[in-house]
Amino acid sequence: MKTVVYIHGMGGSAAEAGYYQALFPGVQVVGFDYTAGTPWEAKEEFFPYFQELSKTSEGVILVANSIGAYFSMCAGVDRFIEKAYFISPIVDMERLILDQMSFSKVTEEELNMRGVIHTASGADLSWEYLSYVRKNPIVWRTKTSILYAAKDTFTSYATISSFAKKHSAFLTVMPDGEHWFHTEEQLRFLDEWIKAGERVMYEQDYIIRSERKEEEREVENLIRESFWNVYRPGCLEHYVMHVLRKDPSFVKELDFVMEQDGKLIGQNMFMKTKIDADDGREIPVLTMGPICIANELKRKGYGKKLLDFSLQKAKEMGFGAVLFEGNILFYGKSGFTYARDFGIRYHDLPEGADDSFFLCVELQKGYLGGVTGVYQTPRGYYVDETEAEEFDKAFPKKEKRKLPGQLFG
Repeated sequence: MKTVVYIHGMGGSAAEAGYYQALFPGVQVVGFDYTAGTPWEAKEEFFPYFQELSKTSEGVILVANSIGAYFSMCAGVDRFIEKAYFISPIVDMERLILDQMSFSKVTEEELNMRGVIHTASGADLSWEYLSYVRKNPIVWRTKTSILYAAKDTFTSYATISSFAKKHSAFLTVMPDGEHWFHTEEQLRFLDEWIKAGERVMYEQDYIIRSERKEEEREVENLIRESFWNVYRPGCLEHYVMHVLRKDPSFVKELDFVMEQDGKLIGQNMFMKTKIDADDGREIPVLTMGPICIANELKRKGYGKKLLDFSLQKAKEMGFGAVLFEGNILFYGKSGFTYARDFGIRYHDLPEGADDSFFLCVELQKGYLGGVTGVYQTPRGYYVDETEAEEFDKAFPKKEKRKLPGQLFG
């Protein structure tokens, strides 16, 4: 039988593990009643515990809260577990200590000289602790899903986002959540997050994660291969992606790639835009794309999985709706319908013209209720074709072909 190990945060207890039993049916859930108060103590205590457990269990899943997640990473237990769920994890202890020092007006020189300083907040600042953290950076190499609260006062979004990107972790944000998930609404969100993780994120032969800076050209080439000679001889989409990354409307938190066996096989991204409502309001919405899957894996279900994942992340970030140009036969399977059904019109499209390409999905139910108006495509999508031609010269040469069904000459 598999074992779920729950690691509590500061002030918590192993008894909290009982809450998670219902979320992992058919699996043994245990709480680790550790005593460590420092990362070096955690290494001595956590490592042998997980090492022994891995010998007797069919698999180990880690659920860790706050500093419990940090201690787990410091102890290097990733080699013994198959996946981890981190709830409000501390991922940059050095930053947290420095922030506490700044708040308490304690300098590094003073802390070094005194060793330990008791602060008015009740926290003890330790030079030994800070020094250890700096000399022992986190190394974490296992599938990980992170639940982060937008109102977390211990870890900034920039810090958690950077960590998730560096470690290829799935990051979910609860817009109104707090570091300690304890209200009925917060616990319901936590429950659904774990259920979704067990149902989708890890029962698969791929991962979906944020795009990394160093793989931008690889992503552009993936897009180029996918769109080449589809809508026109050659394509522009890889250059569009290159341009949009620099656009202020680009949503970097929703810039995803799909990876399989270390190879990029898909990507999707989102842009902020608006509806100019007939009553004079500007309604913020998202648009999407380019979105693509590697040619050899098309029509095998990967596109829908990537689309559904990215739409869910956009929903979790609080966005209300996505408007997009696409084929209803595919996108309808993920909840899209004709934008006309919402009373939304496509800009510059003559009245009575075919608008079946113009699709919409509400991410928040009722978001577009009472709204009619004109959708505006972000200007960044309108690239200069001469500049696109010049950009394409940096890629391997491919033959441009005029094919039946292309939309542009």
